[in-house]
Amino acid sequence: MASSTYTMATGYGERFKRASNYTRSLCPKIQQCTRQVLTNLPPATKTFRFCDFGAADGYSTAILVQRIAECVAGERGQRFEALRELDVVLEDQKQNDFRPALNYIERMLEEKKTDTDVFVSSVGRSYFRQCLPSGSLSLSSSLLAAHYLDVSTPLKGFPSGYKLPLIRRLGEAKGKRELLQLGDTAWMDALKKKAAREWETFLVHRAAELQVGGQLLVATIANIPYGSEDYTRFSTGRVECNLYDAWWHVATALHELAIAGDIDGTEEDNFVLSTYRRTLGEAKAPFLDSTSSVRKAGLQLLQAEHVVAKHPKSVNSESLANLSEEEIRSKTLEYSRQAETFLAPMLRVGLSKASHRNEDEVDVLVRKAMDRAAALMAEKKWVNTSEVLFLLVAEKV
Repeated sequence: MASSTYTMATGYGERFKRASNYTRSLCPKIQQCTRQVLTNLPPATKTFRFCDFGAADGYSTAILVQRIAECVAGERGQRFEALRELDVVLEDQKQNDFRPALNYIERMLEEKKTDTDVFVSSVGRSYFRQCLPSGSLSLSSSLLAAHYLDVSTPLKGFPSGYKLPLIRRLGEAKGKRELLQLGDTAWMDALKKKAAREWETFLVHRAAELQVGGQLLVATIANIPYGSEDYTRFSTGRVECNLYDAWWHVATALHELAIAGDIDGTEEDNFVLSTYRRTLGEAKAPFLDSTSSVRKAGLQLLQAEHVVAKHPKSVNSESLANLSEEEIRSKTLEYSRQAETFLAPMLRVGLSKASHRNEDEVDVLVRKAMDRAAALMAEKKWVNTSEVLFLLVAEKV
């Protein structure tokens, strides 16, 4: 049995479906967390409640639901007689479109023929707020989403906000753009402080929603400091690229179009999302500080480590050393076209918001931006090999 509540419209679409490939590599961990939570729950438990935060269109969530349902069914009859319900909630912004995911999950459940009643709903609320009743969740997760920042709050000291970590436009002055480079320590310090505050806020709200013995699993894009032991560990001797890096190539190309006057600042802003890659140390920091609000909320760190999630289209990094410069360039261009299937629709939506542009004009601008992004990737000889994530598991005590 499965039921769905549709609450959102007009959102991401199927372009995020590829993220599910990363999720599959994390399935053993979500199953481990589920089994551990089940040992913490009282035998009379009737419903296992799970929420995926930052679910987008939810294809990754569907994979997790399948694994969680298998674990719940496996425990029935052993320790739990009454456990027959799995309550699944997909969380994201209020403008998100969950309809494809809700339909997909229902079709998956019909095909798997489980005797567990699965109820699926969605909530349109920022995960920087509490999204569900206190003590209501058995397990929560956030995969490839926790690096996004809260765009509704300002970056202190920079009234024009934050846009690109590569090149920053702070304002207009006599028709010229004022630029701030990545190395500006004041801007980076403000960004780090904002990211730290919001990470702690995120964790405190997740702690409130979890019941005692419940767990939180977070896996998202990590920042590996240059020259660190982990940088050496994950380096292949060649510069690597992934979809996150490809995003910034497109954003840089779009910024060049804005400087040239082909698009205006508003159109540029429509494409850019504010994100911050945390180091593993930054992710662990609130748990290690005995005075932090996270510790006071009862959230205890169980595990924190780097993991490598391979992309199905990625190049074998060990083979790069045997390729010529021309072969590397060829593979980079090939990958840039793969990235285009993911990024071009997002760019087209952003540019289409301009009421003065027709469809043909938008197509020309998208083509210009994608071609320039491909050229930037080729110049750097960036090849997609893998994505390094930080994985964190915490428990409510």
